[in-house]
Amino acid sequence: MKQYVSKAALLVIVMLGFAGCGKDNDSPTPEPPPPGGGNDVTVENVTYANFVGGLFQSRCSSCHTGAGAGTSRWVFSGYASVNDNLDRINDVVVVRRIMPQNGSLSARELQLLEAWIDKGAPQN
Repeated sequence: MKQYVSKAALLVIVMLGFAGCGKDNDSPTPEPPPPGGGNDVTVENVTYANFVGGLFQSRCSSCHTGAGAGTSRWVFSGYASVNDNLDRINDVVVVRRIMPQNGSLSARELQLLEAWIDKGAPQN
């Protein structure tokens, strides 16, 4: 009987040891880099090529290309379509924040987009 209790106690100790080796779920999940660029994109170097193009592709193209519901107002087809409609895009995305309809851009996305517009919307 004594041997059984010793083995049971050893088993409990080993199980507790393994329970402490699991993944720490309390640590925050890191935010993925923004579409179209990495964390090295700043308000000083933001361009269409390194950030804005990817942002429009990931956040606007589902409604503003092809048969999307937003094509009656604006069609996203690359840099020229964005640059030609910059005042409207600034108004609905940055100023009034009514686009995209499926949720506003993050604070960082808005900051970089606004900086890009303020810099004259450079392509590269």
